[in-house]
Amino acid sequence: MGSITQILFRDSEYIWRKILEHPFVKELFTGSLSLEKFKYYVMQDYNYLIAMMKTFSIIASKAEYEVAKLALEIAHQDATIEMENYKELLNELGLNLKDVIRREPAPTNISYTSYMISTALLEPPIYGLTVTLPCFWSYQYIAENYLKEIESINNQLYRKWALTYVSKEYKELVTSLREIIDKLYESKGADLEKMKQIFKTASRFEYMFWDMAYRMEKWPL
Repeated sequence: MGSITQILFRDSEYIWRKILEHPFVKELFTGSLSLEKFKYYVMQDYNYLIAMMKTFSIIASKAEYEVAKLALEIAHQDATIEMENYKELLNELGLNLKDVIRREPAPTNISYTSYMISTALLEPPIYGLTVTLPCFWSYQYIAENYLKEIESINNQLYRKWALTYVSKEYKELVTSLREIIDKLYESKGADLEKMKQIFKTASRFEYMFWDMAYRMEKWPL
């Protein structure tokens, strides 16, 4: 049967396979993606990073020590290391943080981040952690599946960005998040069907985020 996170993955694996086939993902991880589409993705990602930081802060405020500690560590990493790396990436793209802050989040972006934050606010910590897992884990999954292509990317900006998600530090982060969810489920239990639905919804939003970026989604009015 496997651990709870393995069960969640198997239940949503068909979505993750679709993510691997999405043109934004295929073109990015092989180096042929339009730079304008990548810039759009990066600028939209600011709103997501801030929402992720808030989500883990909310989880920490409701959790017992071990979970709270991990959640605060991830929130702190988002606010410091991740944000500094993000600023560096913006600089390489000829952008700055002021440009990004002025950019209005797209409809899909708002929907996804609102779902994450509301789940963390309204549900016990295990469900809040579950809603964040597809983002972290699917990026590792994508990078591992495209590893051969990444190593031959001529676009050094894309190559450097993609290799982040197969780094030792990133894999350890994903493992820590999976292990804390597995441990919480084993010790305290949770509604498995509810966890599956939350994980699946977040996985669908991951697909939609890539699709949003490829279409460079805008508000209709």
